[in-house]
Amino acid sequence: MNKIKIEICGAPYVISTTEDETYVKTLGVEIDKQVKQHMLDGSKVSLNGALVLAALNSVDAYRKSEQASDHMRAQLADYLEDATRARVELDDARREITRLNKLLEAYGYKQEPKR
Repeated sequence: MNKIKIEICGAPYVISTTEDETYVKTLGVEIDKQVKQHMLDGSKVSLNGALVLAALNSVDAYRKSEQASDHMRAQLADYLEDATRARVELDDARREITRLNKLLEAYGYKQEPKR
């Protein structure tokens, strides 16, 4: 377990994690930017208020990305189902063509070679 130091609005925090240090520090920088932006927006938000707003923004973004992922998975499943259905229809059509060609041959019709 790594102990990684990050700083949010001048306050140090030590994070115990198995994640890569660069990744965790990048998260810390992003949180710091969000908190500072909330405090600079002129609404006189306290540090705790800015932290709560940053957390809400992060959770909102996470949930929206999860919804988008779920939607994409559902679309992909639909596309795969359509492709499977098309493959079955193609196989059925090929079998029908073969059957009809054999029937034509039985009646003495000769097919011209394909070009």
